Order: sequence, then structure tokens, then C-alpha cells
Amino acid sequence: MESRRIAVLGLYRSGSTVVAGVLQRLGVDMGAPFYGEYYESDWLSKQLRFWWDEPRLREKVAQPKRIRILSEWIQRREQTGAKWVGMKHPLLSLCGEDLVKAWGEETKFIRCCRPLNESVESMKRGMGYRGDAQLVQSTLLEALDRFFASRRHLEISFADMMNNPGREIHRAIEFLQITPGNDDIASALQFVQPGQQAKVENEMKATRADSKQSNARRLLKQAQNLFSSRQE
Repeated sequence: MESRRIAVLGLYRSGSTVVAGVLQRLGVDMGAPFYGEYYESDWLSKQLRFWWDEPRLREKVAQPKRIRILSEWIQRREQTGAKWVGMKHPLLSLCGEDLVKAWGEETKFIRCCRPLNESVESMKRGMGYRGDAQLVQSTLLEALDRFFASRRHLEISFADMMNNPGREIHRAIEFLQITPGNDDIASALQFVQPGQQAKVENEMKATRADSKQSNARRLLKQAQNLFSSRQE
């Protein structure tokens, strides 16, 4: 197998976890042990949060040190025998040029896409994020737009992966020029399909819950107004 270095970049709640999970099942070493169920290296996740000051996302560690750490990290993964090595984390959106300098010009980039407003709302509902989600997501989006304006990459939208996972998985395989087995491809497909309905339903449930709470508050207000008018 020819070696591949793969970076999955995208906003929070952009579908990058699904893509990273797919790659893991296709035979790409995504850096386990993972942080939670996000298919992102737990060790590297901590580094990224130290490098960038959330939620303002200001640089706290200079680029030369970031490049050195990224380079050492992937070399360690490859020394264990992994030929296809990948990394995913939303804060990597701020590290595009770091990755090129650390991993080389042949690095393969996948950009995970979802409309900004959807990702912001999903960040609030799905993650329970209490900070300035709009600021975080907008900052990451601007960094991605700048970097990918002049960098070859594959775009995978959250909606497309949910609606047609077979097609998107094969697009990723062709772009990355990897050769997973049929069982690996079937495993990747099965990983996405059970989540399709669940992801959509969870979002719809959250929306309905918000709507019910809004209606309940409206009805309560009406009842209070009615009670007050009768008292007068």
C-alpha cells in the first residue's frame, strides 16, 4: 500500500465525525485512542485546545511548535506500521498551512460542509454549547475558505453523506486513492446508515421540543393575561 496522510477539516457539527468514522472503517488510522466517540485523537485534541484560545480562537502557541508536534505525531503513527494515517478535529480548520508544512504537499484534504446556520444551531442543541457558537463557527469558516481557496481537496456535505452514503464513500476512496476491501466498504456503509434516521430524528425532536416550549410559554402568557384582566 502506498502511504497516505489525510486531514479531515470542518466546522463543529459539520459531519466530520461521520467522515472520520467512515475512514477508520476503510482502514485509515485516525489516531486512537479517541476523544469520546468523535474519531479524533484524544492526545491531539488536548493539544489543539491548548494551541487555540476558545471561543475567541486566538493563537496561543507559535506555528513552528505546532508544525513540530504535528510532524512527530504522524511519524509515530507511521512507525507502528500504519500506511494510511488521518486526523480530524474542528480546530484543525485553523491549522491548514501547519499541516502542509508538517505533512508535506501530498497531504490529502477532505472538507466537511454544512450550512453555517445549521451547524450553529446543531452546536447549540446537539452539543449543548453555551458559548458564542456563531463566533466560533464563523471564525473556523473564514479560515477554511482562505485555506481551500488555493488547495485541492474533496468536499463532502453532511446532507449528501446522509442521503447517499454509498456514493460519498466511493468518492472519498477515489480521491484518497486507497484500496479498502469489500468488507471494509460494507462496514463503512453500515456505520453511516443506522445514523441517518437517528441524526435526522434527533434534530427534528430538538426542533419540536423547542417549538413545544415556545408554545407552552405563549399559552402560559395568554392564561396569565386572561387571569389578570378578569381580576381588574
